[in-house]
Parts: sequence; C-alpha cells; structure tokens
Amino acid sequence: MPECLPFLGWRYNSQKVNIEAVVAPPYDVVTEEEKVLYWKKSPYNIFHLELPESYQKAKLLLENWINSQILLKEPQPCLYFYELSFPKKEMMFSRKGWILLVKLHPFEEGVVLPHEKVFPKVTEDRFELLKATGFQFSQVFGLYEDPTLKTLSYNPTDLLYEVSYQEQTHRLYKVSDLEVIQEVVAYLKDQKIYIADGHHRYTTALRYKEYMENLLRKNNQKDYNYIAMYVCPIEEPNLLMLPTHRVYRLDDIEGFLKSLENFTEKIMSVEPINFSENLFKLKEREFGLCLKDKIMVFRIKDEVYERFKQKDPVLANLTLYNFLSLMEEAFQMDEEILKEKKQVRFLSKVEEVLKNLKPGDIGVIFPELSPLILKEVALQGKRMPHKSTFFYPKVLTGLVLNEVSGKNLDFNL
Repeated sequence: MPECLPFLGWRYNSQKVNIEAVVAPPYDVVTEEEKVLYWKKSPYNIFHLELPESYQKAKLLLENWINSQILLKEPQPCLYFYELSFPKKEMMFSRKGWILLVKLHPFEEGVVLPHEKVFPKVTEDRFELLKATGFQFSQVFGLYEDPTLKTLSYNPTDLLYEVSYQEQTHRLYKVSDLEVIQEVVAYLKDQKIYIADGHHRYTTALRYKEYMENLLRKNNQKDYNYIAMYVCPIEEPNLLMLPTHRVYRLDDIEGFLKSLENFTEKIMSVEPINFSENLFKLKEREFGLCLKDKIMVFRIKDEVYERFKQKDPVLANLTLYNFLSLMEEAFQMDEEILKEKKQVRFLSKVEEVLKNLKPGDIGVIFPELSPLILKEVALQGKRMPHKSTFFYPKVLTGLVLNEVSGKNLDFNL
C-alpha cells in the first residue's frame, strides 16, 4: 500500500513575484509558441525551469532563485489542500484534492497503477532535467477511492495563493495540523492510487530513484524515494474525465466515409451552425465525424461491437478503442503512423475541433467517460490508447515544488 507523507515544499515568495505571472499549465498541454509566451510573462515563470532553454540553465536559475529568495522552503512539513473552481456548461463547479508525497512503487507491484503507455523520448527529456535540478516542478495527478469523501471533509483556513486562470480559480491552502495530516495519510495507506495524468513524470521518477540509489546506495529515508502528487477521490462529484478528440488529415475522406458503411449506422447529420454541445449528447459506441459543412453521428453496429468485445472486453468499453480498431479494420489506418506523419491533432474541446478544421481534415469527437472505466482498465493491467482522457481542469504548475536531491526525510508522524 502507498506510504504518503507531508513535505517541505518550495514555494514562490509572494513578496517578490506576482503569483499569477509565474504559474503555468502542465508542460505537456502547451505548444512551442505558448511556451515562449509564458517565458515572456515573467523572468521567474515556472516554465524557465520546467521547459528550459537548457538543463544547465534551469539548474543555474533554480540556484539563483533560491539564493535570492524568489523561492522559499516551507519551515515545517505540511500537506497542501487544493481547491479548484471552474465553469462548465454555464454552471460553476469546485473540485478538491491534496498535494503530498507518495512513495514510489514500480507498476508491477500493483500499488500505483497506470492506464496509458509511456514514450521513452519524453521520459529521457524529463530524466535529464531531474538529474540537473534535483527538483520536481509539477505534480502527477492521482486518483484514490473514498466513497464518503472523508478525506475532503476538512476546511483549511491557511490560504497561500488564490490564482485566476482562464475562468478558473485555483486556491492552495497549507495544512500543518498534525492530527489532520495523520488522518489523511492513514486513510491513503490502505488505498491504491490510479494515475490520471503524469505517466511520464512517474516513470521518470522511478528511473531517477534507481539512478540516485546507484550514486548514494539504497536508503528508504531519502527524498528520491517519493514523488509529489496531486490526489483526488474517484468519487469526487466534480472530477471531470473528458475524452480527447481528434482531427485527422486524410488523403481520401470520401473513401474513409464509404469504408464505414459496413461497420456503423449513421444516426443523424447536422450543420455546424446548428451544433450545441448541450443538446448533442453522444452515447456509448457513438462518435461524431466533423467536416466543414456537416457533423455526422455514427453508431458502431452490434455485431462489430461484439467482435471488438471478444478481442478485449475491458478496452471495448472505450469508444476511442473501438474507433481505432475500426479504422485499422475498415481503412487499414494506424493512428501511430498518422502521428509520425503529423497527420493527427489532439484537442480537448468540441468547439476547438470545429474551429481547427481545414480542407482535407476530418474531426472525430467522442462521448464523455466515467473515471470508473480508468479504474477498471488499470486494475486489469491494460493500457488505454494514447491520449484517451483529458482531466479537466488541469492542476497548475509552479504552486509548490518538491526537492529530490538526496536529502533525508527525517520527520515522523
């Protein structure tokens, strides 16, 4: 079972920086152009460390920021309570969770469970940055089970930051009360943690732990045995696990549509101008195909679905998995190859799909997902297709940093 701990986080000194100018979204959801905009936002923006010009420059900047007290170390171990308010379909929601340390476990131990594949090229970059700096600048997003939401029943008062970002409000509280820390940590000790976002960060941390053990020998008290995670109950009512939609650049769109006839049934067709996400509710086994002049809804035929289900009864619960299987079977088209050719884009919002369509493009939109599907996939040791899920909203990068340079965690609960 995971061992969770409070920690001595490093945070921006609000007396020296404007916190809204120095935080950023997760590094893996921004374009190169957006990265540069964040660099320009402030000389202290977290992307100067998380997405640096070079690993050595990140190391030097980090040392400078610490020496000049741009970053300050927490005086005593604590947990961080994270409250995130956001609009969705003209309503306001609030999601709550914790930032804390989680002991690293290889995936095969079945304690921390993944649901997506990782790509070595990405982990190589993250590993080199971690070696150079000895810091984790952002958190893995993990889920755990708490049907009564006991772990979210606290009302912290020590507000550190309140950040407005894209119609969202992010509030970070410090919790130093030993009794509360003990209760939260004790509850999580009996839980599995399912990775929602951050598979590459977690895999990198495992590799870094092995690297540090080779340097300093194994020592369970060292900080590199842990990773900072943002964790939230699967049962949190405002936990939104959205699908990731696609825009494909195809040579023969008409041929692709023709090939679908033996596999799907067309349910409806509307003009984009009449599209409304509130009224346009896709169901399981349904997907939408978007062209410049129309949106068509298809449903996978019963006999085709049964065939996919026999192949993999767990992943067949994902419309994306079925669609990708259909692409390969009906059109001999592999999404991995399309990615290599830069013929696929991944978008989280339907309106972005419609807005980004160009001649020769076809958009594909998918139904919403339940986090329970992620749990089932992870428990069965399966892996969802790449870019299956989009947890919304994302946790901001830069609110709290975690040092893993080889220091002892010598505090006890």
